Amino acid sequence: MDIEREAVDCINASDVGAKAYYDVPADRPEAFVVIERTGGSRGEAGTSRPTIDAQCWAQTRREAATLAEAVSDALEVGLPAMSEDVASARVSSEFRDYDLESGTPRYHIVVEMTANR
Repeated sequence: MDIEREAVDCINASDVGAKAYYDVPADRPEAFVVIERTGGSRGEAGTSRPTIDAQCWAQTRREAATLAEAVSDALEVGLPAMSEDVASARVSSEFRDYDLESGTPRYHIVVEMTANR
């Protein structure tokens, strides 16, 4: 299972107000989400516990926070409902920063999941 693809597909099927990508697009839209697997482990009996970082970029800090809230809801509720491989998804951390290159505000959402391998 490709958990990054599952998360990108989930966000793009949801009405969060921005498109999700695997990497920062060359032509940056005003708001977008980048999904990156940042860790995880193998669980028991054919399961895994992947961790992803959803980077929510927008023009203002407030817009980035609003996007992060919508992405959190989409992943926690929508991903397990949409994917037969994801049993649960839980936001374990959220923080904000600015991209050092562009100065663009963004929020990071760390999501821990239980899934099939």
